[in-house]
Amino acid sequence: MSSTSKNISYVILQQFILLFLPLLTIPYVSRVLGASGIGVVSYTTSIVMLFINLALLGSELYGTKETAKVKDEKKKLSHIFSEIFFIRFSLLLIATVIYFILTYSYFDYKFIFYLQALNLLAYMLDINWFFQGMEQFKKILYRNILVKSLGFISVFIFVKDKNDVYIYVLILSLSILLGNIFMWINLKSIVGSFTKVSMNKIKQHSVSMLALFMAGFSIMIYMLTDKIMLGIFSTTEEVGLYEQGQKIINVLVTIVTAFSAVMLPKAAQIIKKGNMGEISRLINQSISIISFVVLPICIIFAIVSSDFMPWFLGPGFEKSTIISQILVPLIFIKAIGVMLGSTYFIPMDKNKEYTLPLVVGAILNVVLNLFLIPKYGAVGSAISTLSTELLIFLVQLILLRKIISYSYIFKNGFFKYIIASLFIIFAVIICREFVSISSNFMSTIFYVLVSGVIYVGMMLILKDKYTQSIYTLITSKLFKKKNVM
Repeated sequence: MSSTSKNISYVILQQFILLFLPLLTIPYVSRVLGASGIGVVSYTTSIVMLFINLALLGSELYGTKETAKVKDEKKKLSHIFSEIFFIRFSLLLIATVIYFILTYSYFDYKFIFYLQALNLLAYMLDINWFFQGMEQFKKILYRNILVKSLGFISVFIFVKDKNDVYIYVLILSLSILLGNIFMWINLKSIVGSFTKVSMNKIKQHSVSMLALFMAGFSIMIYMLTDKIMLGIFSTTEEVGLYEQGQKIINVLVTIVTAFSAVMLPKAAQIIKKGNMGEISRLINQSISIISFVVLPICIIFAIVSSDFMPWFLGPGFEKSTIISQILVPLIFIKAIGVMLGSTYFIPMDKNKEYTLPLVVGAILNVVLNLFLIPKYGAVGSAISTLSTELLIFLVQLILLRKIISYSYIFKNGFFKYIIASLFIIFAVIICREFVSISSNFMSTIFYVLVSGVIYVGMMLILKDKYTQSIYTLITSKLFKKKNVM
């Protein structure tokens, strides 16, 4: 297996651990804390993350890219690590002072905000960007398995009723902090000691980070301000309903965008060698693969969400079903958009092109939220988020019209995936007319299985190359195992 394939496997497994264990706590936490308790947690988390993202400038992506460039040159690597870490730590320290002043002076839920400050400390010690640039995804995986397992167990042991909101916040914050401390083990063997920081270098890095800052700031605007504005213009209960409806979609989004973390250092190395044809091929192939995997996920979730969400979240979260159904297209839109950023815009230093659609989207998001949240609450925020992401996606496609080969994408199965997805919808509509299942849980399982079988069957009938490759790989492994026995 190639190093890229291994890294993709590690990242996918990492995202599965990162999301699957917290996903298992969602039904429990929803029933114990209720929409209002979850809303308070989501609202305060959004504000502390606003401080963190403002302080970090564009250092996350920038740090990964710069590390990837010098990962085989230990002396340069030591300098890069020391300089970028110094910038991040200093900015977050300033942000922490401001955060405590504002919490003391203005914010409600003061004690929860003080607990949330642990996140600021956690991000001061965060060096994930470095290990991503070094393509050491296995270490990140081990860290996440350890920390998420501890957090998962702690939620069930210590969070017992609505009054345990404080304990829940503490568990979430400490999980991030302990995970980031773990990453420092054996770091010295990779980078050596901290090197003396040159202010000229700090200035150069800061200027480059600022070019990515507007992109990061814009992403932050429409990822965090929806919950903050819901908390201001609506109620914490609406924040909780939106949070749970959005969280399920975000789990699927994060899983399908996992391989983009691998693509950034890989693309940076390809570009360093000047092989632009390879980048174009990589983008077109990635779009084709994403379409093959993600389109059926969108369709299947849209079909089963009305059965899945009620039994998964429990009573009082009916509105979250509508929110998740509105946001379903984000799974496909963000999968493509994140890949384009990681494979082209960022490694190519196309900072203006990367930032433009995000800035436009952030402005649209704030405007739509101002109009829609007071009247429609969480549903209005969901409509605003979808509209924002769709606009960003369309602008990115326009900017990359000379790089993306639509003929290649269509020839490599895009129409097949659309046809198969439509066939799934038609088949499920027929099934619902003749099959009656009283249990939401059993209905979810049944239609997931039916949809999956139909999609795989259609792909085999239409002779899709990815399906045939997977089929050949599985059958060859089985026959090999039989021969050995």
